[in-house]
Amino acid sequence: MHIAIEGMDGVGKTTVAGLLAKKLDFSLVEKPLHFLLDEEGSFTNYIKIRDYINLQINNDALRAWFYGLGNIFLYHKFKNENIITDRHLVSNYYWCGTEETETIFQNIINIIGRPDFTILLFASKEVGQKRIINRDPNDSDVEKTELYAESKTKMEDFLNKFDMEFVSIDTSFLSPEDVTQEIINCLPIRKKIE
Repeated sequence: MHIAIEGMDGVGKTTVAGLLAKKLDFSLVEKPLHFLLDEEGSFTNYIKIRDYINLQINNDALRAWFYGLGNIFLYHKFKNENIITDRHLVSNYYWCGTEETETIFQNIINIIGRPDFTILLFASKEVGQKRIINRDPNDSDVEKTELYAESKTKMEDFLNKFDMEFVSIDTSFLSPEDVTQEIINCLPIRKKIE
């Protein structure tokens, strides 16, 4: 089974993904291409390539395919395993999804299918800013909190358009443990007993 945890920086994705993986005894997978590009436990080569790709702001197709390759490799490496991912298709679509790249996302979904369940976490701009600053006062991701409302809408539109099973959870006033429990409560019954 694959549960994808999605959302913008500062909403609690990484913390909740780790707690959920531990509670469900699933593997937590982040940045799957690093398994292909780096030695075990290292992200050096992946980060170097990722940073170059992210600078190509006028080439949505290149960025969409780069992260899409990560999604495809994820399904190759972790086939038939129970996994939780910290980001997946939805985050890629938010940053790279345009009319030009629509067929890329359709092709990726045709190749790998959909996650069994997607959790879209969101928070208020103020809460997100506070969390990011508490994590690192110099983190430029604090500027991305201005995109929270827009990102939630675009991400939910993507999930609906591609018929993905999902739930959106406002983490603004919930502890990571409360969010984790809410996710477990939202999992379809068939997923709880697999």
